[in-house]
Amino acid sequence: MLVAGMLAAAGAVFVWQAALLDLGNVALPGPGFFPLVLGAAVMIFATVIGIDCWRRAGAGTIELGHRDVAIVIVALLAVPLVFELLGANMTLGLLGAALLVLIGRVPLPLAILAAGLGMAACWYFFQVLLGLQLPAGPL
Repeated sequence: MLVAGMLAAAGAVFVWQAALLDLGNVALPGPGFFPLVLGAAVMIFATVIGIDCWRRAGAGTIELGHRDVAIVIVALLAVPLVFELLGANMTLGLLGAALLVLIGRVPLPLAILAAGLGMAACWYFFQVLLGLQLPAGPL
């Protein structure tokens, strides 16, 4: 429940800070739109998780240092280091493929295909629909 509370607090900070920015509208979202949506989603999901934990208090053991959690943390910490060097699409594709292979135990060819589709969806959403220019990288 402590982690759910901390996540809800982080979501509240996102909502608070996003409310200080221009939200824009649905056709042209401003810089505060996505942080507001993300913060609200984090708060809602953290609340649901907290309520579920409260209902099942003492129902099981808690394991700290889980292998999958460590993989995700290391992968997410590597993203900002290579984001501009490799570009947004390549970095997000590598992240997706690595998580699918290491955590989801998806075969490598299928993970590469799924990551490629995800990269194409990110490119279409951010560059075509929203008109944003993300770091291109060497490719």
